Amino acid sequence: MFAGSSSLANTAYLNPTPVGAYALQNPLLLTDTSMHQLEISFGSLGNGVQALQSTFGFSLYGRALLFGLQNLSYGEFNATDNWGNSLGTFSAGDMSLSIGTQLLEAYGWKMGSNIKLVSGTYESYQSWAMATDLIAMRRFRDAPDITIILKNAGLQLTAFSSQRESLPTNLLFAIGDKLKYAPFRWTFVLDELQRFNQLGYVDFNSSSIDPITGNVTQTSQSIMNRSLRHLSGSIEFLPTQRTHFMLGYSFRRQYEMALSTRRTSGGFTLGTGLYFDKFTLHYANELRNIAGRMNTISLGINI
Repeated sequence: MFAGSSSLANTAYLNPTPVGAYALQNPLLLTDTSMHQLEISFGSLGNGVQALQSTFGFSLYGRALLFGLQNLSYGEFNATDNWGNSLGTFSAGDMSLSIGTQLLEAYGWKMGSNIKLVSGTYESYQSWAMATDLIAMRRFRDAPDITIILKNAGLQLTAFSSQRESLPTNLLFAIGDKLKYAPFRWTFVLDELQRFNQLGYVDFNSSSIDPITGNVTQTSQSIMNRSLRHLSGSIEFLPTQRTHFMLGYSFRRQYEMALSTRRTSGGFTLGTGLYFDKFTLHYANELRNIAGRMNTISLGINI
C-alpha cells in the first residue's frame, strides 16, 4: 500500500533528505535533524483524487521512532441501482497508520521495520489489514549504498466480502551514491522483483480480442521490455545546502501510460526543495499521462 507516488521517492530509500512526501519509505534514515520534525504533504491528481500524509520523528526510551499517517481519497461517485436510478453519491478511500524504527545492526547492515494498520473503505464496504515493511540497508565508504525492502507483508483482518485477499507485497532493491567531485546524487530502484514476468498489467495497445469468444490475447513482451518495467531512476542536483533539484523517470509508468496514437512523457517527474532554519519546503510535479499531472507539496516544521 501507499508506495512512493513517483520516481522521486527513490532517494528516500537511501538518503535522509529530501524527506518530503516520501519519509515513510525507510525509517533507518531518521537523523538528529529529522527528529521532532513534523512533515505534512498534500498531493492532487485531479478529478477529486487527493493524497494526504503526515509524519513525525521522535525518541522514546532512547529509540528513534517514525510515526506516519496516510490518507488517499478517490473522490465521490454516483450510486445507482440495477436499473440506473440515482441513489445519491458515495466516497472511497484508503488510510494507513504506521510506526517504524531500527531493530538491530550487525556486520555493517542496519535492519528496520514499519508496522502498518491499513483500512480501505468503498461505499459501505470496508476492510482492515496489518502489514509490515522489512528493511535492510548498508552504507559503504567507497561504493554505492544499497537498501533491500520487502513491503506490505501481512494479511487482511477483515475482508470486503466472504473471501480474503492477499496484500500487494513488493520486493525492491535500491542502489545509489553521491558523486565525489560534483553536486549530484543518483539512485536506481528495481521493484516488484517477486514477480519478474507477471506485473499484473494488461497493455491493451499490444493485445487483441477474439471477436467470437471475447478472450484477450496479450502480445508477448521482450525480456528487455519486461526488465525495464521494474526499473526507475532519479538524479538530484545539490548546488547548495539549502536548495536541491530532482529529476525522476519510471520506465513502467512510461510504458503503461503510453498511447499507440501519440508520444507521451508519462513517467517523468520534476522536483525542488528549499531548506530554511525552521522549516523546509518540497514540491514535485509528475506527468502521469496526457490527461493530467500529479502535484505534491510538502512542508516540514521543526517542533
